[in-house]
Amino acid sequence: MEYISLHNFINCLQYGTRLHIGVLFFGDYGNEKCILPHAQQIHAGKICTELKMHKHGYKRCYACRCAAIQKAMQTKKAFDGLCINGIYEYTRPVVIDNNIACIIYIGNILEETKGLEKLRKKISGKEELLNTLEKNFSFEMCETFGALIENHIRILLKDAPPSSALVFKPLIENIKSYIEANHEYDIKLSDLANTFGYNKQYIGRLFKKETHMNFSEYVNMQRIRHAKILLKETADSVIIISMSVGFNNVTYFNKMFRKYTGITPLEYRNKSTN
Repeated sequence: MEYISLHNFINCLQYGTRLHIGVLFFGDYGNEKCILPHAQQIHAGKICTELKMHKHGYKRCYACRCAAIQKAMQTKKAFDGLCINGIYEYTRPVVIDNNIACIIYIGNILEETKGLEKLRKKISGKEELLNTLEKNFSFEMCETFGALIENHIRILLKDAPPSSALVFKPLIENIKSYIEANHEYDIKLSDLANTFGYNKQYIGRLFKKETHMNFSEYVNMQRIRHAKILLKETADSVIIISMSVGFNNVTYFNKMFRKYTGITPLEYRNKSTN
């Protein structure tokens, strides 16, 4: 029996709500039907985008997310709470053979008794952003959605052939997905190895063997790819775009952009809009 992809299944659950549902896979778990776009691998939403642009916003968000991942890895149980900015989130690890196959996130939720006051302070002057959050979505409702998603993931994984028989290599694709989901942060190979539970040297060698480039090169390429989209589709300044894709130093951003494209960010923007 053919089952719909995880991407389509999540879209069905989100339909008619302001929820944001994401899933991040680990290790050798996953297959073609589990592939998700960037927006469903991260915590996304208008308020998240706004708060990440605040001073140290990216760093604080990344630290908060890493803490949630570590807690999920350690407890192997679902939990909820407010993120560092006051947005309610539900986190559910999917455990297979005592390993974390993936982590399900359900967020973009307003918790009105505790999170509202904190959020108002964070977005002072832009309170209309509160209307982009889902209201009154309880832990019990998150548990129901989480269980449905977990069950669907288990169905999609159940009949997958061994990873060695696949052109699709789950571990490499999951590492790429992690980079895609976190490219705007200061991610290091040691952090990724720790998160995935593999030796740093092994991850580095395997990644280079399969992608023909080292970890830092791949991260920079993904950052430049996203920068090109922002330069073409937004009016944001080069400094803002530099920060939003993970380059805290605009001079280094310009250098890397020229290295991978042959032109400066402004030249690319002018060329793309003419």
